[in-house]
Amino acid sequence: MAQTPPRAFWEINLPAIARNVKTIKEHSKKDLIAVIKANAYGHGAIAVAKFLEPLEEIKFFAVSCVEEGIQLRQEGIKKPILLLSGFFEEELSEVKHFHLTPVVSDKKQLRLVLKNKIPYHLNIDTGMGRLGFLKPPYGLLKIFPPRGVMTHFPNADGDPIKTKHQIRVFKKLIRPLKVKFIHLQNTAGLVYSVPYANLVRVGLGLYGEKPTENLPLELFFPSTIKARILEVRKLPKGSCISYGCRYRLKKTSYVGVISFGYADGLDRKLFNSLRVFYRGKTYPVVGNITMDLTAVNFGKTKPNVGEYVEIINPRQKFSDLAKLLSSIPYEIMTRIGNRVKRTYRG
Repeated sequence: MAQTPPRAFWEINLPAIARNVKTIKEHSKKDLIAVIKANAYGHGAIAVAKFLEPLEEIKFFAVSCVEEGIQLRQEGIKKPILLLSGFFEEELSEVKHFHLTPVVSDKKQLRLVLKNKIPYHLNIDTGMGRLGFLKPPYGLLKIFPPRGVMTHFPNADGDPIKTKHQIRVFKKLIRPLKVKFIHLQNTAGLVYSVPYANLVRVGLGLYGEKPTENLPLELFFPSTIKARILEVRKLPKGSCISYGCRYRLKKTSYVGVISFGYADGLDRKLFNSLRVFYRGKTYPVVGNITMDLTAVNFGKTKPNVGEYVEIINPRQKFSDLAKLLSSIPYEIMTRIGNRVKRTYRG
């Protein structure tokens, strides 16, 4: 039986992500911790990890929680996996069994890893105000020292004074420690010089987006999201489109309905502002976006039922949708639903 074309799919160019790894390594002169939490920001953690694991520039994968780490191990990922958000006490046996490396942020977790001799990284809070020690517990650390130490920049793309202060404070706090790995910089933090660190933690940059235009990197955008045209109708001037009748046709037009809605990650607030691509030209989304369907005004153009429009591509990135929504690309990426089939090139 022939395979039915998907109603919507997200095509991810894995070699483009690998090129971004090499670009970031060349710029930073440091190896990478590839952040693939939240299903690799929606891109598919298993596929991304399997493709990147052979790269010598990748020293760690980073996820948020134990569940994400187990999934990678069960799919055969061998490289070290950092648990950025630590672990709950009842997850300790799984941390040990699956050889996960927790980032430890409080004394309770620290005592557990010390007692069980579990390799760990220490999180120091230099200004994030979320997780981490305000000052390393130097005495406890002598019992079983951390393999790595880290801090987190809360505003690297907006407050260089604070970020540079964090870099200085962190250097002073870790001076008494002897650790193998030191990492501070996220993607936004790549604009700063941190010569005493030897790793960078990169998420957004892997996926071809920049948190700031000040980042002097040419990144490859690996994503295209397409949705099929379900129906096309020629409607007269004045016709009401979708719930609430928030849009009326200004002239007789072809209106296409695409199989993509807010259940697939298309925010309702994008009504009457988003444009989609069809055969290289753009056409506006009109009327309220609904759970499963979205209307597009094709004007005089009659599109073909069953063909695809592009919602995301190198000309309209996640960051472009984020600007329309006063949001951030991370949120747009991670909202793309499971009905949108992930397909991979490379």
